[in-house]
Amino acid sequence: MLKLILNLFVFIFSVVFAKFSGQKLYQVYQGVNVEKYQGKNFILEGKIFYNNEISNTSWIVLTTVPMNNKGKVMKDPVYTPDAGMYYKKGEWSSYEMKGKIDKKAMGLVIGVAVAGTGSYYLDDFKLFVLDGKDKIEIPVKNGGFEDVSLMPWQSHAMEKGSQMSISDAKPFSGKQSLLIDNSAADVKPSLGNNKEVGKFMDVNGVKLYYEVYGQGEPLLLIHGNNSSMASFDNQLDVLTKKYQVIALDSRGQGNSTSNDVKLTYELMADDVNVFLDQLNLKDVNVLGWSDGGNIALILGMEHPEKVKKMAIMGAVLYNNKTSVDPEINKILNQQVAEMKANGVSENDMNYRLKILLLNEPNINPDSLQKITAPTLVMAGEHDVMPEKHTKLIADKIPKGKMLIFKGGDHEMPSNNPEVFNKAVLDFFEGF
Repeated sequence: MLKLILNLFVFIFSVVFAKFSGQKLYQVYQGVNVEKYQGKNFILEGKIFYNNEISNTSWIVLTTVPMNNKGKVMKDPVYTPDAGMYYKKGEWSSYEMKGKIDKKAMGLVIGVAVAGTGSYYLDDFKLFVLDGKDKIEIPVKNGGFEDVSLMPWQSHAMEKGSQMSISDAKPFSGKQSLLIDNSAADVKPSLGNNKEVGKFMDVNGVKLYYEVYGQGEPLLLIHGNNSSMASFDNQLDVLTKKYQVIALDSRGQGNSTSNDVKLTYELMADDVNVFLDQLNLKDVNVLGWSDGGNIALILGMEHPEKVKKMAIMGAVLYNNKTSVDPEINKILNQQVAEMKANGVSENDMNYRLKILLLNEPNINPDSLQKITAPTLVMAGEHDVMPEKHTKLIADKIPKGKMLIFKGGDHEMPSNNPEVFNKAVLDFFEGF
């Protein structure tokens, strides 16, 4: 009976994973019974060796999702917060995920999620429960991949050309490890990974990657921190029916390159300004999410002639306890500390992007009066910033309008795209 339930766990997990990941991910996982440890803290460990360098479009992370005694998903999958936090070039990287087992969880599905076309060796997967001062190891079947059979590990969303096999070429310990090789994967073109339409433009010493779809008035998409244009995958089809959608990867993110110039939102807004100049575009509609909203605000302030209408989701003017949930900054500071402890360079883009989040933006609310474009200022009811901060932004913009999504959070564009997309289209077409 237990085996049947765990098999049900992993089946449902594959469906949920695909729904909530926000992009195409290849998963390897197994179900572990944790009924005796409900409410306890856990640590999931795994050794990973990158055969290719990590990038914004090619990475691997640990993941978990709890299941109840009926085999139903209890919460969304949780991922290692940042693949780059543990990555060591040319070495085995020690990945770790900490969490708490739900008080009603019977099973915990553990594994990895892989994005892009990289190649990896995996070894020594271990799961521990913290019980007072005791660190109890919960058996992970074939966690060291010493068995010639891959069971009980399962995979989901494997692309044609991807390979997963037991290998004796590079073990971390023992004689074998798991090889996941996506280097020959036949990845279908998607937003952010479409060679047929993707182009690069030289802007301010870096190469910005962009893709253009559809016809009509231009609509520029600006994504959030440590993300890419792919985050707007749930918006593309709807928007291209009425607009010429221009999707852009900000410097050092997605497929765009970076340099050593200090990262600021002003710099990235200037990147957008120069980018639009080179496309000979003015009066552009802009949709910005999170950091993309911050960049859009500065663009609208400094270059009002560039923006016709603007919709922003989850933007902030500055980072303090009145504008950002203190828990977010606590987590960010912990991540920065872990990256330093793991020897991550301060020039690493993931590190620089976290520092950016902690120290910026620094926008004077009164400066928003320079924005001439009608602006829809959106946030979720349970967003990372309080509603009063979103209201401050909307009130300071001469033609600003606030919209709070009831029950929504910072991930509204991906978690509830139907409602989000309608709000954006209604604004662009009706204001």
